[in-house]
Amino acid sequence: MRYRYRGFTLVELLVVIAIIGILVGLLLPAVQAAREAARRSSCGNNLMQYGVALQNYDMAHRSLPPGTVDAKGPILHLPVGYHHGWMVQILPMLEQQAAYQKLDHTQSIYSKANFPVRSHTFGLLRCPSDGNMGEHYSNYAGVHDSREVPIDTTNNGCLFLNSRVRFDDITDGSSATLLVGEKLSDATELGWSSGTRATLRNTGSAISANRTAWASQMLPPGFIGGFNSMGDDPEVGMLVDVADQAIAGPQAMNGMESETVWDTELPYTSDWKMSSSPPETWLQIKDLPTFPTKSSVAGADVGGFGSRHSGGANFVFADGSVKFLSMSIDRILFQKLANRADGDLAPSMDW
Repeated sequence: MRYRYRGFTLVELLVVIAIIGILVGLLLPAVQAAREAARRSSCGNNLMQYGVALQNYDMAHRSLPPGTVDAKGPILHLPVGYHHGWMVQILPMLEQQAAYQKLDHTQSIYSKANFPVRSHTFGLLRCPSDGNMGEHYSNYAGVHDSREVPIDTTNNGCLFLNSRVRFDDITDGSSATLLVGEKLSDATELGWSSGTRATLRNTGSAISANRTAWASQMLPPGFIGGFNSMGDDPEVGMLVDVADQAIAGPQAMNGMESETVWDTELPYTSDWKMSSSPPETWLQIKDLPTFPTKSSVAGADVGGFGSRHSGGANFVFADGSVKFLSMSIDRILFQKLANRADGDLAPSMDW
């Protein structure tokens, strides 16, 4: 008798494998879209926590926290000054009481005494969709103005230099005024505790307008931004070793007051490098950061909001609500939403 063995032919196996491959190819985009939706939802939850913390701060102090604190403006993107930012002020409301108590409020945020807090990190700092930057950066920034202007005492947002904005001052309505939004981090930033462009932005540019520009400046995790020396120029040398000599308000650094340092015409270069220096030398800068400067004061440009999400970015409004604003939102409307008291009626629309 002859026995016949039943089984799949090679052609049948290839057909089955091809069908499985097609099904997997169709399924992967849906899985990735679901993951991104979850990350976007988690990011929105982070912003909601900031909104609640800012409202709790207002209940305790009868005003929103200052966007940044210093003796004089405009705030330059340099580690020279007091620069305790709004995130530092609301640490107790974010269940970071221990970090807040470790701060030396008599010294600059860049001083060595405040390094343990400056180098501290916690979950609310980062958007899950943006995992390329180092640990000490933040993906969230307060709204200081509706225009691309330096951070100063005259800004029309809710968080700016030495601000004490009350909800009564938000005459456009808290449900139509932006408070905090997502931003794209870059290698020139000074960390989440710094009250500079690291934690303050404006709506003077479209959402994610600088997404491509900063892509080449992303640092891998664990690296800390550093800048090349410009030689032995004494005016540049004044900014060296700021971790040891950083000023608090108008106090002197190497015999020079902060106003003198800020008014100095500092050089500008696009030459920068990544540095894995020891933590004690973090944020020691001899040169201005590498971002396009449009203002008359080099280093005073701030920049806008953006995210790694597809199509837009999350924002929290002054009433605590979180909305996802599209990249195609009308530019004029986007600017009006940042101005706390422009007097115009916000259109009834789903942002």
